[in-house]
Amino acid sequence: MKNNHSSHRRWKHLIPCLLGVSLLWAGGSSEVYQQVRVFGTDQVTVAQLRAVGIPLDHVTLKRGVFVDVVATQEQVDSLLERGIPFTILQEDLTRFYQQRSRPAPEREFPLGSMLGNYTYSQAVARMDTLAYLYPGLVSPKDSIGTTIEGRTIWAFKVSDNPQTDEGEPEVLFTGLTHAREPLGMMNQFYFAQYLCENYGLDSLATYLVDEREMWFVPFINPDGYVYNETIAPNGGGMHRKNRRDTGCGSGTSRGVDLNRNYSYNWGADNSGSSPNPCSNTFRGDSAFSEPETATIRDFILAHPFANVLHYHAYSNVLIHSWGDGSYPPEPDLTTLREIGTAITRYNGYAVGTGIETLGYGVNGDAVDWSYGVGGLIAYTPEIGSSADGFWPSEDRVIPLCQDQLYANKVFSLVAGSDYILYAYTLTPEQPRAGDTLQISLTIQNRGLTDSQGPVDVSLMALNDSTQLTITGHQFASLLARTKDSLTTQLILPDDMANGTPVGLILTVHDNQSY
Repeated sequence: MKNNHSSHRRWKHLIPCLLGVSLLWAGGSSEVYQQVRVFGTDQVTVAQLRAVGIPLDHVTLKRGVFVDVVATQEQVDSLLERGIPFTILQEDLTRFYQQRSRPAPEREFPLGSMLGNYTYSQAVARMDTLAYLYPGLVSPKDSIGTTIEGRTIWAFKVSDNPQTDEGEPEVLFTGLTHAREPLGMMNQFYFAQYLCENYGLDSLATYLVDEREMWFVPFINPDGYVYNETIAPNGGGMHRKNRRDTGCGSGTSRGVDLNRNYSYNWGADNSGSSPNPCSNTFRGDSAFSEPETATIRDFILAHPFANVLHYHAYSNVLIHSWGDGSYPPEPDLTTLREIGTAITRYNGYAVGTGIETLGYGVNGDAVDWSYGVGGLIAYTPEIGSSADGFWPSEDRVIPLCQDQLYANKVFSLVAGSDYILYAYTLTPEQPRAGDTLQISLTIQNRGLTDSQGPVDVSLMALNDSTQLTITGHQFASLLARTKDSLTTQLILPDDMANGTPVGLILTVHDNQSY
């Protein structure tokens, strides 16, 4: 029944396909990408999707029922030939992204001309503008490498002395590994502008600029992005890979998937990456065969980064190692889970491996290499929901950037020493007037850097009529990711009225922490 329906749709697509040929000849279009609902999520069906060349790293999955994927018309024809039941949800995703877009109602953050996203030249100009407006906070853009087509891969740094290496904890943000995922780039500019505009006004923004070196690489894949500008100047281009000539013509089948080209576990199997040069997940002829991935490798190895966010879109998840679904050893797994939970506190992203969060595995990806070889705490945030897709409506660009703001701030904090109240107990749990509360506190350095000198803890009673037996404490040190405990007592007056709030205010810091 489903195949008959799909066959009917195939004939419906014949005319748009033929029209596409003449439009491409005129320089105005490229392959049509469709959103397809495939009925069945069993291993046989998934294997056939991979064999057809459909990437499974951005899917909507209802286990046992369906999976929504993005495919070219040629791939849809292959599904039909293999007898895989499906229906088409969107016949032309580029057209859909362009037609559904609504203008942004607010413009306190400058947007670009591609559905609110910057073009490559607009982004380069924005780096220059930030450095001009905030010369004491933003470094001039730095050329860190060159692409297949000769474009520069730029980086810039936000810190209080941006052209000086001050030995402060360093954190890295990258974006646009895949050329059709512009929110990974836009959210970096939003965060950088936030830090600059709030320096001296907001205590946390000021602290981060003063005590961290925050590096941004907005474009790992400028060639692929510029190609999307060429085929869809107003936004919505669906090219994913870089632009190496892999013998697949000049369209979107050309190129290497940069997020399958890193050396860690490169080419481990043909499901987490593809040996087919025309597949959207083609891993390249060898690990680090691409100048773009080699550039990121060399940049990371040249800096003492503690952590990195390799931004992608979409799915509203935060992915950590390993790409094959196995788990890192302890204590690293707990570190990845705890920091991941902390930075997704407000955007609500699911945290886990790719198989846990999206049901797919990869090999040769940036996160596994960054963690497994570089020794960094590394994640892939997938910005936006399936409703947003690769190219959200213009009025969604700023809200999606805002969704990452808390995550970026906390992620920058944990590059150094950073203290939290990890746990506490109160005895008795329901105190009465005249009781003496026994309070046990566990403090954690959740950061990735050891404490800078001793760790001072100060305690103050919330209610002036109560009395603490211990009002201060000092730990000689707290190593990165370690915990220590202390106890105190809170004495409640005999005449304290029911309903009176009681408790304590806790302050923890070392010589350099927030």
